[in-house]
Amino acid sequence: NLYLMTDQLFDIEPVFPDKFCRSCEHRQRWQCGGKVIQYCGKRKSNLTDNGLMKIKVTMPACLHYEPEIKQSI
Repeated sequence: NLYLMTDQLFDIEPVFPDKFCRSCEHRQRWQCGGKVIQYCGKRKSNLTDNGLMKIKVTMPACLHYEPEIKQSI
């Protein structure tokens, strides 16, 4: 069944199920007008103008996950 094969094609198993994009070092916040859009600095996409993959901070972490380094000001 072709539908079944394409349905499973983009299912990515989370590598760190207890970690999320919110706490990743590669998360980037871009200000667009009054909105803030989150992007992954490691994962690429042909669907966005900047070439980065748009993410939600509640997504499970992927293979590129690195803990965010807190910088004191």
